[in-house]
Amino acid sequence: MQNVLNQLRAWWINAPRPTRIGVIGGGVGLLLLFLMLGFWAATPGYTTLYTGLSPADSAAVVQTLKEKGIRVRTSGGGSVVEVESGRAEEARLELAAKGLPKTGAPGYARLEKTPFGITQAMEQTTLRIALEEELQNTIQHLEPVESARVHITPGNDSPFADSRTEPTASVVVSLKPNATLTREQIRGIVHLVCHSVDGLKPERVTVVDGEARPLWSGGDPSETDGELVRARREAERTYADELQRQLQQELDRVLGPGKSSVVVQAELDLDRAEVQAQRVEPLDPNRAAVVSETSSVERLNGSLPTAGGPAGIASNRADTPMYPTTPPTSSAGEYNREDRVRNYEINKQVEHIIRAPGRIERLSVAVLIDQSVSQETLTAIRNWLETTVGVTPNNPSRIVTVQPVKFDTSQAQAAAREQKVREQARRLTLLWQLLPFIVLLMVFFFLARVIGKQLKHPTAQAPRPIAALPGAGGIDVAIGEQGLVPMHAESADSNLPTQRSAPEESELAESARAIQERTQPELIEIQRFAEYKPEHVAALLKNWLKD
Repeated sequence: MQNVLNQLRAWWINAPRPTRIGVIGGGVGLLLLFLMLGFWAATPGYTTLYTGLSPADSAAVVQTLKEKGIRVRTSGGGSVVEVESGRAEEARLELAAKGLPKTGAPGYARLEKTPFGITQAMEQTTLRIALEEELQNTIQHLEPVESARVHITPGNDSPFADSRTEPTASVVVSLKPNATLTREQIRGIVHLVCHSVDGLKPERVTVVDGEARPLWSGGDPSETDGELVRARREAERTYADELQRQLQQELDRVLGPGKSSVVVQAELDLDRAEVQAQRVEPLDPNRAAVVSETSSVERLNGSLPTAGGPAGIASNRADTPMYPTTPPTSSAGEYNREDRVRNYEINKQVEHIIRAPGRIERLSVAVLIDQSVSQETLTAIRNWLETTVGVTPNNPSRIVTVQPVKFDTSQAQAAAREQKVREQARRLTLLWQLLPFIVLLMVFFFLARVIGKQLKHPTAQAPRPIAALPGAGGIDVAIGEQGLVPMHAESADSNLPTQRSAPEESELAESARAIQERTQPELIEIQRFAEYKPEHVAALLKNWLKD
């Protein structure tokens, strides 16, 4: 460590002035960059705590949060209060403990200030106003609603039918900019009011917006029919979208993206039907089951009269009644008669069929395909669609149409260019966010490289004479990269330049070569030592100079 410090100190002493200025400037810039990054990282993010506050509530909220040591800032003329992102929940709890903010109607809180001796009529009016204010505060918490007013007219529960009236309610909602209420949200507001007032029906509620446009007219008899129509249209749209998605997915898999376009229209039957049918088939005696059977046999033995009396009362009053003559087929003196009745189970079928809603009454599929697709492929796609949809010659409710057209890809190309521009903007934003870190790395790398070069290649010093040859004026020699190097002898006045002629220069060079030849072994060792251990040679020379 001490060696490194010594090297840095030596480099700093021997470094040129521009290098020192550059190092000092880079260090100061690096320090400023670190300070800027520290301030940027220490700056907290803010989140919105409350909006639409009155000036009094805003001042009370800001003062309370500052007393608790929570950073707070306001905007929108003081109506919007923002706090640190990580302490929003803590701020809400602290404000709720002190009953802040107080924006909104008192609601049931006004019942705490009821005066003594209040009459029943005043009590009923106070309860009604408190209920209206509570409903207003509840409706104002909805996301699209900025403010709301509720008016309730209580009913008259009179025992006389002519004097009895039902309660009614009116709701006025002011929406936030660019906000709308869906049908479900309006229905939710109506049900909220109806379930808060005893005996109130949805058809007795009116909802209007801030511009007096009706949003709910519960007394309209067509409301129920409209709901049924919307339910049917929604079911048809859902079925058509699902079928279109499946067909488009299969066509994109076969033809590729952007080669086809599918449109599906469907009509559904949402009526629930029950069918009872009874059918009686012809009787098969060989397979029918016998339910009951009755047999009767009549026999008469003896001689029978050959003739009978005249028909009428006289013949019946005779002492011997007259009987009819014997049938020709019967033998004389005997009469036989046999009757048989057989009842079979009726062969009938009873069917009770319940048809669930959702049957397809009409289905049409239209497909546009790029004209680059071959005719064989078009025929195959048409056959596949007819089979998938269930088209038959005797079923006109299923229609499939396939038409080749030339696709316009300009819109897709424009969308691709816009997507590319958005990607470039996103990359540029990311680059600006990372720019401080990139600059920091570049400065650090530059300083490290400059210092590393200076430590690796220290500033070369001018060779100093280590020996002198005797003679007039003296001949100085020094150890350099080429071995012994002759140097000019110093004149009496060091400030005057030394001037020698060409013969003197050649004489000095010859003298230096002679000295080098006489001391060649030692010089060779010194040169090798200086090449492999330059730091040791520098330290040795430094100690000599100090001595």
